[in-house]
Amino acid sequence: MATLLRVTMPSKIRHPANVVVKIEREPTPLPKNWPTDVQFINDQTYSAAVTPDLRDALSRIANLNNSLSKIPAAILRPSHPIIAIQTIAPQTHPAHGECGLFAAQHLPPDSFICLYLGLVHTNDASDSDPASNYDLSYDRDLALSIDSAKSGNESRFANDYRGIAARPNAEFRDCLVQVASERRAGGVKWERRVGIFVLSAGKAGKRKAGIGQGEEILVSYGKGFWDSRHAAAMVKLEGELKGQTLE
Repeated sequence: MATLLRVTMPSKIRHPANVVVKIEREPTPLPKNWPTDVQFINDQTYSAAVTPDLRDALSRIANLNNSLSKIPAAILRPSHPIIAIQTIAPQTHPAHGECGLFAAQHLPPDSFICLYLGLVHTNDASDSDPASNYDLSYDRDLALSIDSAKSGNESRFANDYRGIAARPNAEFRDCLVQVASERRAGGVKWERRVGIFVLSAGKAGKRKAGIGQGEEILVSYGKGFWDSRHAAAMVKLEGELKGQTLE
């Protein structure tokens, strides 16, 4: 469970030099409807295969690309009040009975919703989970991905728009956030992350309404995701048919 730090000071201090500062860890409140079998995190975690050099490369890329949105630290909260995890009730919904991500208030076009958090890992077979449905490509050149199957934040509940709406109303985008760094002046550096953003209004302004309160936040998982799902299903089906033939 994610934690916050609370510093407790004595109510009366007679000898400041001898004061002992007590640091207590307070649990961060979990978002409503958070699953018990998934760890809630408020920052990325990294597999042992993600070396310091790979992490530094993410910052070097960030410095070269000034077009990326810089997300202020003030809006990077442990849990996000602007969104909510809700159980999907309509039986016609492809994820009926499961959870989706919904807007708790109006979300304007082009606005930042939340970061996509999880375990950052390399794309090596030994460092990946082929059964995960929550694995998002982080950087193709560095061969890194983010898997939120076992740990993550609200972003893992954003469903693909297919079968729900005619088009998505949000998208994954690269962005920059400040992280601690002992090597940089000021003790911080910009690092590239992946966030979920409301789609822009578009040149014709067709999406100028943004996402209304209570609407489901829908993204596109990409054709590659569905191709891999189809391939995995075909392999499973072939195995089952082969087993039936042997019987």
